[in-house]
Amino acid sequence: MTPSRVLLIEDDPLEATLAQRTIRQIDKNIDVVVLRDGAHFLQFYQKNRPVKGVHLVIMDLHMPRIDGFGVLKTFQDANERPPFPIVMFSASEDQNEIDRAYALGASAFVNKPTIPQAYRSAMEHIVNFWLTTNRR
Repeated sequence: MTPSRVLLIEDDPLEATLAQRTIRQIDKNIDVVVLRDGAHFLQFYQKNRPVKGVHLVIMDLHMPRIDGFGVLKTFQDANERPPFPIVMFSASEDQNEIDRAYALGASAFVNKPTIPQAYRSAMEHIVNFWLTTNRR
């Protein structure tokens, strides 16, 4: 069986390391590719079209250059739906931002907890749902 590939879009190096480590603890067979912001993700997407082998994108909302909203808006403006779910993983609890992310096409919006146990639990829910439970 081909290992699952997760693209992690996170500008904070410490957050990226934490998320990558947590995902690998959940399942060591998951290939985690870290991209540092939305601009890098869109470059990756354009360069690798059609994108195959990516099973899930976990993306921070607030990033420099192109943020999560900008990424989602790029797909929406192109009337394009990527072949993988995009889960916003953000510390934001602003309902307007959550609603905007969904309106722009986010597959899910998960609050990024600051407590280690809650962080791991949230990441487990994301990974287990999108890579195991959900069927596309």
